[in-house]
Amino acid sequence: MQCDNLFAKQAYLIIAHKDDLVFRTLLKMLDDPRNDIFIHMDSKNQSYNEDEITRYVGNSNVYHTQRTSVTWGGYSQINSELLLIKKAVSTGKYQHYHLLSGADLPIKTQDEIVRFFEENEGKEFIRFEKADFVYADRTQYFYPFQEIAGRIKSRRWRLIYRMSLFIQKSIGIKRNQDISFQKGTNWFSITDSLARYVAGKEEWIKSVFQYTFCCDEVFLQTIVFNSDFRNHLFHSGFDNDLHAIMRLIDWKRGFPYVFKQCDWSEIKESEMMFARKFDENVDREIILRISNEFIKK
Repeated sequence: MQCDNLFAKQAYLIIAHKDDLVFRTLLKMLDDPRNDIFIHMDSKNQSYNEDEITRYVGNSNVYHTQRTSVTWGGYSQINSELLLIKKAVSTGKYQHYHLLSGADLPIKTQDEIVRFFEENEGKEFIRFEKADFVYADRTQYFYPFQEIAGRIKSRRWRLIYRMSLFIQKSIGIKRNQDISFQKGTNWFSITDSLARYVAGKEEWIKSVFQYTFCCDEVFLQTIVFNSDFRNHLFHSGFDNDLHAIMRLIDWKRGFPYVFKQCDWSEIKESEMMFARKFDENVDREIILRISNEFIKK
C-alpha cells in the first residue's frame, strides 16, 4: 500500500546474495521505525525465505523486490539497483535512499545517522573518482557474454573476451560517443528527487548501459554529472574521497578489505556512517561488537 507521509523516513536499499550473520546484523541494526528496508536477494539463493526475514524485523517495514540473478560486471547489477529504487519511490517519499550491500554495517547509532542526514537534507552522497573519464573501454564496446562470464576466471572466457574486443576495435566499434561519462563508487545515499529522476530514466539507462562492463560504477555518476543534481553534492570534489558517500571502505589492504577485530579503533573513531565489508568466516567477533556498540539500548 502506498503511503504519502514518509518524507522524514530513511529508505535502505540492500543488495544481498547471502542470508548470513552480516545480513541479519545489518537488518537488526537498521530495525527502527524511522527506516523502511528494501531488499533485493539474488535469485541464486534458493533457500532464502522472505516471510521469515519480514518477521525478523520488528520496527521497520520490509519490502522485497522481484528477485533476479546478479552477475559481477554485468547490467544485472544496475538492474538490481533500479528494482530497489523503483520499489522504494513507489512506496513513498524518503529523505534519503541509502544503497548498501549485504556485507555492510552501520558504524553509528540510528540517532546519529538520522541526525546527520537531517542536517544534510537535500544533499547527494555520490563519490566521483576523478575529473577525467578514463574507462571508455567499458562503455564503447559490447560485452554480450558478461552475464555468463562474470569475473572471467577461466582461460576460455578470457580468450573469448579478448577476441571480442579485438574484433570490435578492428572494425571501429565506438558506441555512446555523445555522452559525458563519469565513474565512482556504486554505493550511494541520494535524495527523493534524484531517486525519482533515476527511476524515470530507466529506458535510457538500459539503452546506454546494457552490454557494458562494470558500469554500476558509472551510470549514476553519469546521470548526476549531466544534470542539475551535480550542484547538490555533499562533497563536490572529483577526488575519490570517501567522505562523498560517508562509507568506510579500504581498497589498500583488500578488494575491498574485510574488517577485523584489530580494526576496532579505526571503526569506532571514524566519521563515516557505514562500513564495508564484513565476513563472519573472516572475523565473527567484529560483527558482534559493532552490533553491541551501535544498537541503542
